[in-house]
Amino acid sequence: MSGNQSIQELNNKFKEFFLLEGFKYIEPPLVVNSDIYFETSGEQIRKDMFLVSSAHGLEMCLRPDLTIPTCQTYLQNNYKFDQAKLCYSGPIFRSGNIDKSIELNQSGIEILRANTDKDDNYQEEIEIINLAIKTLNNINKVNFDINLGNISIFIEFLNCLDLPQRWKDRLRRHFFRRDYFESLLKRIELGIGFNEARKEDVLKTHLGIKVDISDSELKQRLVNINPIEFGERSIEDIIKRLNIKSETIISSEKGIEIVRMIRSFLSIDCELGQLANTMSNFTNQEDAKQFDTVVQLASNFSQKIKLGIGSRDINFKTDFGHSIEYYDGIMFEIEDKDNQNNKVVVGGRYDALLINLGLDSNASAIGFAINNNNI
Repeated sequence: MSGNQSIQELNNKFKEFFLLEGFKYIEPPLVVNSDIYFETSGEQIRKDMFLVSSAHGLEMCLRPDLTIPTCQTYLQNNYKFDQAKLCYSGPIFRSGNIDKSIELNQSGIEILRANTDKDDNYQEEIEIINLAIKTLNNINKVNFDINLGNISIFIEFLNCLDLPQRWKDRLRRHFFRRDYFESLLKRIELGIGFNEARKEDVLKTHLGIKVDISDSELKQRLVNINPIEFGERSIEDIIKRLNIKSETIISSEKGIEIVRMIRSFLSIDCELGQLANTMSNFTNQEDAKQFDTVVQLASNFSQKIKLGIGSRDINFKTDFGHSIEYYDGIMFEIEDKDNQNNKVVVGGRYDALLINLGLDSNASAIGFAINNNNI
């Protein structure tokens, strides 16, 4: 803790600073519905939460973070917040086991906007990182490292791979669940898909239909089969799925090569100003022009952020992520150099979270939280 300041003194100091920066102070509820945390971080987060049951039988929890309750407060009262620049200071509750039950304290800000298109100039990202730096400087913290990631770049990389779309979606969706993500890579190495032999087995063995039948003939034959066998799927959907699955087979040899490229991409770790060159070197080593859009995205991102932040060194990693999975763009952490691996600030972009919580329009959501216990 900085000097002899108490947690409460830090809470008040951060609150006063954020108010001067034009943020509106709110006090999110202490108890929230636990479902959204399971949806964003999976059941593994359950061990770190204090769970209770409401009078109506709903599973609730003491808030394990302040971002989600702040978003819910915004959605319930967004007519009050013209600029949607919100700040908070207060306790959160996490527990690894009964012997380590703990109340932590966070102070932070969130910038939330509806009906907003994505800004490729990264102005809000620059604003957020600069504000985090300014906040630490305000309490005389000047010796720290900034680590940065951007899952959008990884998603663009996935889009360039010769993988079935359903597997790209799986890798994107489980990027933050590293054990499961690793199991998906191992499955790709073994080969994936729905090959012609399997298609022949379905059509010939189970339905008595020859494999080289045309779609129109197949539809006519399927019309005469008991529809109960299809459930709620239409005949057209069955034909489409058979054809798509038969075309998206990935052999083990090809799967091993794809996973090698994924691991190589996720090993990129460099100073942000070197990201464009590092990405270009990766593309040249892979001898693959298929990643040109990844290089362009990374180059634009690194140039804009460096220009907005200034001369300060920022470390960038492609394999960078948080345990809470709602981030869908930039992610950053600030570590205290005087106490290595002591994260004092965590933040990022999470546009999709607002939509998942019920917003019925385009959204922009970005913010950071200070771990006051680590100051």
